[in-house]
Amino acid sequence: MRRFLTAATIAWISGRMRSAALALLVGAALGTFARPAGAGPRTSSLAWVRMPGAEACVDARTLALAVERRLGRVAFVPPTLGEVAIEGRIERSQEAGVWRATIRVFGAGGTAIGSREIEAAQVDCRAIDEQLELVIALLVDPDASLVLPRAAGSPASSPAPSAGGGAPGAGAALRPAPLPPAARAAAALPACPPAPAAPSASWRVGGAAEAVGGVGLVPGPASVGVGVRAHATPPRGPGFELGGVLWASPDVREAPGSPAFSLAYGRLSVCPIEIVRGGTALSGCVGAMLGSLRVEGPAVPIRFRHERLVFDLSLDTRVRRRFVGPLFGAVGLGIAVPTVRDVYFYTDAAGARHDIFRASPVSTILDLGLGLELP
Repeated sequence: MRRFLTAATIAWISGRMRSAALALLVGAALGTFARPAGAGPRTSSLAWVRMPGAEACVDARTLALAVERRLGRVAFVPPTLGEVAIEGRIERSQEAGVWRATIRVFGAGGTAIGSREIEAAQVDCRAIDEQLELVIALLVDPDASLVLPRAAGSPASSPAPSAGGGAPGAGAALRPAPLPPAARAAAALPACPPAPAAPSASWRVGGAAEAVGGVGLVPGPASVGVGVRAHATPPRGPGFELGGVLWASPDVREAPGSPAFSLAYGRLSVCPIEIVRGGTALSGCVGAMLGSLRVEGPAVPIRFRHERLVFDLSLDTRVRRRFVGPLFGAVGLGIAVPTVRDVYFYTDAAGARHDIFRASPVSTILDLGLGLELP
């Protein structure tokens, strides 16, 4: 009758014998495993949980035996003896309508090494058994030559002939086949989880309207004005500021005809210091201010200097704070140093000179702004 045994029957008998042998080896290993790490293949422990609703999925023992069958050796030991711990669970995702298996790997001391998810939209959760076996086998031994399952509908593998050249023996072994590189690459888990992608940096641009106060720019103890300011900060490198200020026209009562001074300038600054913490940004800038200081009045003497160019160097610091969405408030404090200190004067009928104003060697400027910044 043995001559009528098909190759499939012989393979089935061989598989049953091999499973029984592996079960005996697992029992022996669980009781006597005491070899040091590095003495042989890496040892692992396996914890497998079927979540509520997944009771019909593969159980822990069946999964462990299937993995060891692929490896061709005993691979799993108690958690206290394993070099790595493999923990997995399977559940039904109601939102996505798929079966999801999550596998995590931990090293010595509970350090997380990586994780892997497998999903399948089939009705039967046993449809992903082979994928689970393959992934876990490669986690246990990334360099192993795995026994690949026979494809459905393909002819059964013929066992090795016996030494006497007769009928194949029931105990003939199935030789492990090397795993194709593509399958190994698809199932292999990286040694460490990939680092999260850094958020892409982008330009930050904004603009604000300001109320400005200063000392030493125009006659009088203090002066006020209005201004606008725009800033741009690239992902790398210094930021830039561009703006302008129009100061109010203070009167000088000592001069004939009560002349009035008016100051307007534009400014450009480079900000090599930019510190951002949450919604607050601190910047430090150096720049230049270019404009004109004009004096006019109905009875200004002819020898009075009417308008002069202003070119000052500036140094300032500013704090911006976001309130809601793109809306921010800002406060800044800076100094301006004139490159030329012009004197404004007039000469009376007797030829006497009367100085009206001379720019301060260092002027102080305070500004308060409200604006929008993107993104």
